[in-house]
Amino acid sequence: MNSITILGNIVELTPIAKGSLKGLTVGDTISYYFYKGSYHGINLLFIEPKASNPSPKVCSNITERIGDKAGMPVVFIFTSCPAYERQRLVDKDVFFVVSDKFAHLPMLIANERVRKSKPSVRLSPVAQYILLYHLEVESLEGLAARDLEDRLPYSYESITLGLTCLTDVGLCTKETDGKKRKLIRFKAKGRELWEIAQSVLSSPVEKRLFCDELLSDANYPTCGINALAHYSWLNPDSGRTLMLSSKELRQLIARKCLIGANELDGDIMLEVWKYPPVSPIGTVPQWVDRLSVALSFKDDPDPRVEGEVERIINETEWKD
Repeated sequence: MNSITILGNIVELTPIAKGSLKGLTVGDTISYYFYKGSYHGINLLFIEPKASNPSPKVCSNITERIGDKAGMPVVFIFTSCPAYERQRLVDKDVFFVVSDKFAHLPMLIANERVRKSKPSVRLSPVAQYILLYHLEVESLEGLAARDLEDRLPYSYESITLGLTCLTDVGLCTKETDGKKRKLIRFKAKGRELWEIAQSVLSSPVEKRLFCDELLSDANYPTCGINALAHYSWLNPDSGRTLMLSSKELRQLIARKCLIGANELDGDIMLEVWKYPPVSPIGTVPQWVDRLSVALSFKDDPDPRVEGEVERIINETEWKD
């Protein structure tokens, strides 16, 4: 490969001798081509897979292992990459280019896909978090993506993609101000915005499992029926109901902290969530947020639960 095109700009590539790069494994030299190039005045180390795309985790590991020693940012070259994989790469702070359609680089986030119509999709976890934060914690109306970096537990790149998703489904628009910043303008306010969003919202719960004992001193927020009881008139269950991330679950399993783990029953119910509890940055919430609780019971057939879910929505203090 002699060059690539990034958003209409041709970038000349110079092959790099594998022996001149520190931190490479034998597997790296077999699996990838390495190039040096410059874009917007920044020298970049481009890595092109010889076969299929490596997983986001592998890309992240290679970036950490090679990037510092190379003295320049690492950028992967992909001929194709589905949207969900791009999101995972962005969440892991991996830079990449996909053909001449999409680029996630140190100096820009750009997507020049031409859409004939807006896709009918559900909100991504980041987009759903942004919307719920706006409704429950503080209004984001009139702010730009950069203004959200110190408010949300996501990178600027992830926030940008989340706002794009919200725009795609028609919940907000981006309005350019005099300083060329794109400001968020939501379609409605409070309960009305919540109702409009129902068709694109989904349960935050990715997986449920049970165990008889949890050998960990970590504090996990309460979720499930006990969180619903906290916000409503229901009586809580005697067992613990805890929320954690997929990463936290993997760590608990690796350390063998789950005693009697199964998918049917146990003294402790664990819910793996797609996003963190919606709360002010820097806080350690004891309970998951009420609107996410409502979404986690969205399809529950119990009329008693349905009534209490409606109650906590009615009692929500909308922040926008």
